[in-house]
Amino acid sequence: MKIHVFSNGKTISKNFGGLIKAKKNELKISPPGELKKSLKGLPAGSLVYADVSSFKKTEVPALLKLLAKNEKLLYGIIDPAGTIADIAELFHNGACDYLDAGMLKKGVQQKRLDQIMRFKNIEAPDRAAKAAKKNYILSGNDWKGVQKGKEYTFTFMFIELDNKSDLKAMGPEQFKKVTATFRQYIEESVAPLKGKIWIWMDFGGLVIFPFDGKNYSAIEAAMKAIINRKLMSAELIYHDINLSYRIALHIGNTVYQSSGETGEIVSDTINSIFHLGQKFAEPGGLYMTDDIFILTPSGMMNFFVPAGEYEGRNIFKMRRII
Repeated sequence: MKIHVFSNGKTISKNFGGLIKAKKNELKISPPGELKKSLKGLPAGSLVYADVSSFKKTEVPALLKLLAKNEKLLYGIIDPAGTIADIAELFHNGACDYLDAGMLKKGVQQKRLDQIMRFKNIEAPDRAAKAAKKNYILSGNDWKGVQKGKEYTFTFMFIELDNKSDLKAMGPEQFKKVTATFRQYIEESVAPLKGKIWIWMDFGGLVIFPFDGKNYSAIEAAMKAIINRKLMSAELIYHDINLSYRIALHIGNTVYQSSGETGEIVSDTINSIFHLGQKFAEPGGLYMTDDIFILTPSGMMNFFVPAGEYEGRNIFKMRRII
């Protein structure tokens, strides 16, 4: 985990020395004046500690509001002088830790960080990655080595239109044109990334990508689909409808069969991605499980924020950028 401490305290390095010795985290201590600028560039899931004694008293309320509204980060408060009157309010507003003078003197240890992770119901990225890799059955970076009837690890992109009632109201002919064009658009957009439509129904379906242990084609395809939504709607303007769709991403194992022959497949992975897309994801949103979030490049991670827990997994959603 990346931990960023913003403080000008003389003993702050010593206070966090336990985490440095543990060698399980990346710790950086910066001047308080750099906090506001630095928040924008920190990877999602980073832990930020702000020392309120290093800020002017008049700056503290704005500081706490800034930290509370940043959903992609975890944050803790360092308060050596005990100036925070309502500590409970910090936690009500999303804080995950509070360090007073006594706690600082005792020193921040790895055990405390583990408690924070449990409190926030987050699995440490290094442990999550190791656990996930144990179950990987690599399917490669293309489809050449994938055989029918054998189990592999794939990345999955569920995509489904939202405005179903409006689409049905268009009449059978118009409905068929819109959904057919939508399918064609998705099919053509995922093909360069080795993705292909695997299961399809009236309003959407499941796109599957081969996985070689490191690629993130499904994530790239999903983000492009969200960003290009208005462009897609423009191409369908002759149908007089503004398309809205939701996307869910997951990674897992399943037996591979050709499209059209998937009806007999029994897979927890497929059930999970359909549940996430149809029961949890909100209209117009892009969601992913923590299983695939840990594979997301840092440059892309910054676009995602925690969205809660669903079926035992931490879920992340893409921030609205357009």
